[in-house]
Amino acid sequence: MKAFVLRAFGEQPSLEEVEKPRATRGRVVVRVVAAGVCYRDYLAYKGFQRVKLPIVPGHEFAGVVEEVGEGVEGLKVGDAVAGMMYEFCGECEHCRSGREYLCRNRKVLGEEIPGVFAEYVSVDYKALVKIPPGVSFEAASYAACVLSTLVRAARVAEVGPGKVVVVTGAGGGVGIHAVQVAKAYGAKVVAVTSPAKAEAVSKFADHVVTTATFSEEVKKLGGADAAIENVGGPTLEQTVRSLNWGGKVALVGNVDPKPASLPLGLLILKQVEILPVLQGSKRDLEAALQMLASGAVKPVYTLYHFSELPKLLEETPKASHIGRRVVKIGG
Repeated sequence: MKAFVLRAFGEQPSLEEVEKPRATRGRVVVRVVAAGVCYRDYLAYKGFQRVKLPIVPGHEFAGVVEEVGEGVEGLKVGDAVAGMMYEFCGECEHCRSGREYLCRNRKVLGEEIPGVFAEYVSVDYKALVKIPPGVSFEAASYAACVLSTLVRAARVAEVGPGKVVVVTGAGGGVGIHAVQVAKAYGAKVVAVTSPAKAEAVSKFADHVVTTATFSEEVKKLGGADAAIENVGGPTLEQTVRSLNWGGKVALVGNVDPKPASLPLGLLILKQVEILPVLQGSKRDLEAALQMLASGAVKPVYTLYHFSELPKLLEETPKASHIGRRVVKIGG
């Protein structure tokens, strides 16, 4: 099969002919139809993640079950599935409580085990969810990494009816869906984005702010009760300043891996809580796929050919695209 292989950090992955995986016990071989391109893929490519080289990168995918190993339950050949971005043991305390993202035996695709920028991938069956009717492979491909994480973010930040929510990086692949997830939970959304993306974002948000000191604009609107922070350090202080007393920040993004600076007195005096959101759970992924199926969240992405992947990775920090980028791999 054809797969991209990352052999050295900072060197573009090369398209190679590699051995097709087989479905061993408890595992499923999925024919990858579509794969999302994530900022995390860029960080892994540059060496900021713990990656075992050489490796097939990529962790966002959807496809069709090609082969089923012994001991697999609930899946059969031909099923359309979306994959979580990691495998988990299913037996530890965290897994049993529905917090698979904390599993100490967790393995991230494309970093610790072979990823999805390939025609086929072998995955633990527990990390797969059937795609509901009406949801495309392209939209489902990034449902785990993007949408399930945002479902969890909305829950931890207590997003709901009557709440005003700030969403940063609102024109990006995570942000433009964060706006929609917050709206699906009944909130009013103030979206922060660049002037170039304001028009596209305005189709989903209640208000759009394009200034660097966006907290001043948010305060004019009465302040916010919660925030989904998709950027991280560069916008975090402004996000905190946007919040009313007792506000909650769901910290999703970390586009700049350098340490962030924040006045602690600001947090203490306003009693603002910053709640890190690593990834969504399997339950969150199921909820995210239902949001797509119901139309509560409309996928925003641009589709590319598989061969364009190295270019897409290199261009990631430029953030000129609106929504997610997806590569078409199979049919």
